[in-house]
Amino acid sequence: KRGGGGGVGGGGGGQARSKSASTSSVLSTSSGVHRQHWGFKHREYGLQWYQSRDALVQADPGPVLVGTSYEYAKGERVTQARKYSAFQSHEDYWELVNDRLNDGLLHNLHEVLQEREARCLYFDLDGPPSYRAIHNEIISLLRQYLWWFFGGERRGWRPEALEPVVLTSEDPNKYSAHVVFPEVQFRDHAHQEEYMKVLLSALPALTVDMPDGSSLPLLEKLVDCMPYSRFQLFRGPYACKLKQGQLRADTCLEPEGYFRSDPLAAFASHVDPGYALALPSVEQLLAENEELRHFRNSRSSSISLSARRGENGMVSSQDEANLFQPLFQMPGEGELDLVGMTDVEQFETALKWLHPHRATQFWSWFRLSGVTYSMLARYTDDPGARRRIWDAHFAWSRGYESFDKEENVYAIEKCQGRPVSGLSLLTRLARFDNPGMTVRETVMRIAFSGLERPQRKSAAEVVRAAA
Repeated sequence: KRGGGGGVGGGGGGQARSKSASTSSVLSTSSGVHRQHWGFKHREYGLQWYQSRDALVQADPGPVLVGTSYEYAKGERVTQARKYSAFQSHEDYWELVNDRLNDGLLHNLHEVLQEREARCLYFDLDGPPSYRAIHNEIISLLRQYLWWFFGGERRGWRPEALEPVVLTSEDPNKYSAHVVFPEVQFRDHAHQEEYMKVLLSALPALTVDMPDGSSLPLLEKLVDCMPYSRFQLFRGPYACKLKQGQLRADTCLEPEGYFRSDPLAAFASHVDPGYALALPSVEQLLAENEELRHFRNSRSSSISLSARRGENGMVSSQDEANLFQPLFQMPGEGELDLVGMTDVEQFETALKWLHPHRATQFWSWFRLSGVTYSMLARYTDDPGARRRIWDAHFAWSRGYESFDKEENVYAIEKCQGRPVSGLSLLTRLARFDNPGMTVRETVMRIAFSGLERPQRKSAAEVVRAAA
């Protein structure tokens, strides 16, 4: 699976792009691999499964929703998909997990957090394997950050408050941990989103002094900002990842302990009102914490400044948390002149001005694949323009060390029939990533035609960089 969104570069914060769940490998019938989770099965783990969320909701099999992965062949490729089921309670969910654990059997069950359902505060931490050596320090720093964010001392919270349930794996390829805080509870997704917008934007407030004298925004690099959607799947206790038909035991998320000896507290979707801390409103947090207010205003301002004059600067919560991260912003001044360019030329040029690490972040790759699709759709009957669009996309995406051309083609073609953004998103990201640069562009775009191509205003390079 391709990673989520968090910090840029070496840490990953889920920034690291890994293989897409939709195109994992080329199908090989000669490998001899027995694929246990091959094809959609109506019965598995003793549950009735449904192929879509709509079918699940219509069947209404129970209030505690779960998902699991399976693989199937699509042409010559192995594709991964999700199916859905439900338990009557978290007690039933835990009983199944515990039974499989006692029998030495693996599972791939994911919690499903529905938009209108309550949930606890949770995090997905991702980074290079080297971070495993300082795992305890990372969890301690996360607790300190939350104590500062919620104003624990000002609230009169007891010192041992904000005790997490930490689930870790032995995945040799990465440092991975899920962290659940049973005492921090949200009514629903909208309530969670109010806090997470501010909480995620202030992650750079916590820095670690390095031996060379530099400061490392550790949590910003490790916290994956992706898993907070309206219908969110979150790998549950003892769940393993599926790869090539097999559940990988080294990816099993094993709890290090339980909050107040309660195994149900390991579920992010399980809320016990008896554990809840009284949370101040977001407005109160901002009013009483000047530094928190600074980070929030700074993030909002940088996003607004990336919009063109007269353009609505609003972005979705997912885009704010993942596309518009401060770590994508590069130093330097100069001018990026897009005036007089065709839209294909603007597409080619703007991709070159993105932060190099965007190619390694899932959300950037996912959203820009949609931009590429919208560009291709404009030039259905122009092979020359389409070839240039494909070439530009591939050249940018090769910034990911595990670049797979077929994976990119699949992701772009999969955009058909789905809402995608156009060229304006790409040029906005170029402005965001280069805050010191002046970007000149016309509101009316010029279409490219291999037969009639408008004269360029300058025969020299379009981009004049002064830094």
